[in-house]
Amino acid sequence: MDIINNALFYLLQLIKEFQDNLGLAGGYALAIVLLTMGIRLILWPLNNTQTRSMKKMQELQPKLKQLQEKFKDSPQQMQAEMMKFYAEHKFNPLAGCLPMLIQLPIFIGLYGMLISPNFLAVAGHETIFGFGHLSQTLTSHAGAANDNIMDVEANDKFVTANTLTVDFDSGTTAEYPIRDARKVLQVNPQPLIPGEPMTITLNARHLGKDGFAESFVKLIKSAQLVMVNDGTKEVETLHFAPTDMAAAAADNPSAQGWTLASTVPTQLGEKEVHKGMLLLIGLYALVTVLYQQVMQSGAAVADNPQAKLMKFMPLMFVGVLFFIPIPAGVMLYLIVTMVMMFLQTLWVKVTDDKAKAALGPSAGSQVVDITPKGA
Repeated sequence: MDIINNALFYLLQLIKEFQDNLGLAGGYALAIVLLTMGIRLILWPLNNTQTRSMKKMQELQPKLKQLQEKFKDSPQQMQAEMMKFYAEHKFNPLAGCLPMLIQLPIFIGLYGMLISPNFLAVAGHETIFGFGHLSQTLTSHAGAANDNIMDVEANDKFVTANTLTVDFDSGTTAEYPIRDARKVLQVNPQPLIPGEPMTITLNARHLGKDGFAESFVKLIKSAQLVMVNDGTKEVETLHFAPTDMAAAAADNPSAQGWTLASTVPTQLGEKEVHKGMLLLIGLYALVTVLYQQVMQSGAAVADNPQAKLMKFMPLMFVGVLFFIPIPAGVMLYLIVTMVMMFLQTLWVKVTDDKAKAALGPSAGSQVVDITPKGA
């Protein structure tokens, strides 16, 4: 998944660079919109297949319900009749699943990229068209980014970028992969004490592909690493000097590696509710409702309990957004995705309705009563 994240981040940076060359405003917020739209357009044929499959399933649902009721006492015969039913209507119930499975890694990768330390370090401080930062969550005790002060609560956890930037005495700079962030970076004390300094230890033995040897560490002038508070998405760039690095590289169990003392405010205060995020969540909820209205319109859905439940599922997800720390950049991606899904579903509905109207009444789906007589 890191390969997909890195590829999408590289593509996002190319879009941002293209915007800058054209003199377009909007920064990374606009780049997220363009990247999301571009991906949805590329995947448009797959989404069409998925949407039409879902709509066909809705149209056939009343007949399937009758079939299941008729053969409820004979599961094997029910399965055989359902397979025959699907064949007669030229419908594959898995047709809508395959496009989703193909797209899923891309959308998970895009989500992962937008919450990654690499992205937040570069773009987290930028605003979304004038309000709210891309790294901002709905409620947060996060402080200012890159001010060398990490605002924390006792049980906060941290994630790092996947590379360490190293400056050598010779004047050259290089980047080295972090194999296991849990071994490379250690934060103490645990649990954290808000208002007290915390010590961040960078262990040279677990850096790079094979670890940094003692002789190699002596050539280093300084190192920088991006660290993100996973609960607040606050970004800090840590600058390490090679103190006690020789002992750390020599695999000395008592070595402390490279340390940096970082302080937190004495008073955390009440968590702030960011109005920009409220607006984004409200906009996402509105587009979700519109999408559901288009997706599940029609008489075939009106009396379907499962369809009624599906109407509430996206709104339940909206409720979850009030409790998990999703940054504004991800919300922007979710909104654009839902808008594109709404437009595509509307387009499929309009074009299919026109095609059926052109073919006449025989093209429409007619529900046939297949229940036993006298039932």
